[in-house]
Amino acid sequence: MPGIDLILHSGRVTTLDGSSTIAQAVAVTGDRIAAVGSDNDILTLAGPATRTVDLAGGSVLPGINDSHLHLQFFGLSRPPFNLDVSDRAVSSIADIRRLVSERAATTEPGGWIQGWGWTERTLTDLRGRCNGPARGDLDDVSNGHPVLLTHFSGHAGWANSRALDLAGITSNTPDPESGRIVRDPDSGEPAGELHEAAVALVADRIPEPSPAERQAATLAAMRELNALGVTGVTDPIVTPPMLRDYVALRLAGTMTTRVTALLNWTWPSVTTSTQAIEEAMQYVGSSSGIGDDWLRVGGCKVFADGIPILRSAWMSRPYEDGCCGGLVTEGADDEARMATLAAVVDTLHRHRFQVQVHSTGDRACDAVINAFAAAMEADPWPRARHVLIHANLPSESSMRAMAKHGFVANTNALIKWQISDSLRCVVDDERWHRNMPIRSLLDAGVVVADSSDAPVTYPDWRQAIETLVLRETRGSRTVSGEDERISRDQALRAWTCAPAYQEGREHEKGSIEAGKLADLTVLAEDFFAVDDQDMHSVTPVMTVVGGSVVHDATGGFA
Repeated sequence: MPGIDLILHSGRVTTLDGSSTIAQAVAVTGDRIAAVGSDNDILTLAGPATRTVDLAGGSVLPGINDSHLHLQFFGLSRPPFNLDVSDRAVSSIADIRRLVSERAATTEPGGWIQGWGWTERTLTDLRGRCNGPARGDLDDVSNGHPVLLTHFSGHAGWANSRALDLAGITSNTPDPESGRIVRDPDSGEPAGELHEAAVALVADRIPEPSPAERQAATLAAMRELNALGVTGVTDPIVTPPMLRDYVALRLAGTMTTRVTALLNWTWPSVTTSTQAIEEAMQYVGSSSGIGDDWLRVGGCKVFADGIPILRSAWMSRPYEDGCCGGLVTEGADDEARMATLAAVVDTLHRHRFQVQVHSTGDRACDAVINAFAAAMEADPWPRARHVLIHANLPSESSMRAMAKHGFVANTNALIKWQISDSLRCVVDDERWHRNMPIRSLLDAGVVVADSSDAPVTYPDWRQAIETLVLRETRGSRTVSGEDERISRDQALRAWTCAPAYQEGREHEKGSIEAGKLADLTVLAEDFFAVDDQDMHSVTPVMTVVGGSVVHDATGGFA
């Protein structure tokens, strides 16, 4: 056996292999796992150059793989690139006004001020208002600078008057297809809040960050994820400039997190047309699977609908205001938009791209699964593994179709944890409890990969696993869907094995087995011994990607 570079011993090694083997130690050579077993067996492999780490009863897990995380967007959403207006940093419009005022004082004349993460749920000043955030809230503190603050979901924006003026948005501006300009109910003037495709009217006016800025933000995001124990991500919106950035980082050898890229050609618009996809297919020159162990093209992402909290998810039963949301694909009515969705899926499928579709409402979920199944039946491709992103409310018939064809559900326990209390007044009680029916999906035989969707949430997999097990909401700690709870082992697999399956890489990663890539997450505690309510606070102390230690806080471990 070649020389051993690293041995982790005297802990609980949760392999998540086919037999759910629990070991004490693991040995690494180069970028691969060399051996897994007892302390006695593994420590005898050590040579004079081997680093040995005594885990002192801690855990080794397969590398945490966040299967839906906007990596570059996450980096750019963080200071200094964007103001942090999330509920981790602000609790009121007054707080946001202060941050905008401070940034305005240091921004060059005419420069844009951007922020990410605001949510109605925590802005106490909004309580009792008839309307939502307004441009006037930002005007007097922005010193003439255009301001765009992005909603935590990425599906809405809050602009000041200067930004609206630069975008040419007036009372006469029609709502774009699949978007809404929120208007003052009395004057009809734009109020400052923009939903779905309307956000692009302003966002398209903002100068792009330079490649150097984008790449710096991406590397900073990778380091932050490594400190959490994350070894790989699927970035679900990778535009051509972003792909060039990732290629540059790969060629420079500076990546510390593996990236699977989902290509997208229309962002920031969520509206997809058959013409756009057909044109992209003429020039893209690749398909799913192109790349290496560090950077691969996983497939393509498109949008079917919006999100429940904005009442833009396509539902079969109306929200409390009487609307049902709708599809965001191109078309004048539901029938035309469904035809576009089916045509887009079929085109990508025929070009051998895994198709991942944002789908939250029950009608949207079923429409997407029907489109997936039709493409598969017309042109069988066993390893397609198309993905229902978010998978909030698929029907039982859709779940059966997903299991039959090997489709994947990519869910977001962190979003459920974060917004469920606010969602309760938007949807009925049955849908509120059933939202993200993960136990039902697993019982139907569907592979479920959970993910953060950062920067929609902060990408803390520990809280996600706790939520998968407990189904408790963030604020009230109310249980949302007790029957949909899953075990700790199932939850951990949703962040390790299932993402590897989603990528078509289960033979290379996702479990701790000899010959697989040495992607490992090390915790100070025995992950399976802590109380359910304490899973969110276990301590990542070492992260290994391809045999390289990319985060090390082992302290006194030797």
